[in-house]
Amino acid sequence: MGVLCVDCLNEARSQARPLRSRLGFTMTAGPPRVTYALIGLNVAAYLYGLVIGQGQWLTQWGLYPNDQFGIFELGTEPYRWVTAGFAHVGLWHIGMNMLALWQMGQALEPALGRWRFLGLYAASLLGSSLAIVLLGTPAVGASGAIFGLLAAYGIVLRRLNLPYTQVLVIAAIFIGGPLLAEFVPGLGIFSGLSWQGHLGGAIVGAITMLVMFRGVDRREAAARASRS
Repeated sequence: MGVLCVDCLNEARSQARPLRSRLGFTMTAGPPRVTYALIGLNVAAYLYGLVIGQGQWLTQWGLYPNDQFGIFELGTEPYRWVTAGFAHVGLWHIGMNMLALWQMGQALEPALGRWRFLGLYAASLLGSSLAIVLLGTPAVGASGAIFGLLAAYGIVLRRLNLPYTQVLVIAAIFIGGPLLAEFVPGLGIFSGLSWQGHLGGAIVGAITMLVMFRGVDRREAAARASRS
């Protein structure tokens, strides 16, 4: 029975070419750790809110345009652009958001790679906060960032020539529904949902995904040119 030395094994691993997904990105093996970490951070933040009191927590972490609560976070508390995405108003709120984050993360993180997935989530979160600030409506929750993942997933499906109608329907419901609820009393089921945050996250998530694919296309074009 032969014996393979440790140095030889390490050298073979270092020379192995990384596996790429059908999308052209370096794949990540194993569980979606970034997704689990984000869920863990959201849960930890929620537990922190329970300890100090939810009202105080949301006042400290939320994003409140128009200087509500005497806060002008754009200049003095920019951290709220991030912390607002980890604050939730109740168990149902965080539960639904974390379920959606887990579903999107399971689909996207292995195909994009951990760092690209984290970058996509971060960009979507900031895009959501930007829309909330520009449109002047207070909001908290991870749904803006999650809508960025949803929009990116739609771009992925379209690139793979797979049906993406369901993604469009979900986006239309949870962006258009809360918007219409501002004018139609019968749509109170959507009250409290931030269409501004959903829209901002979706736009930035889609743009980020398109930029990533642009990089893939350039790399593949350069590879074809070098072979010719």
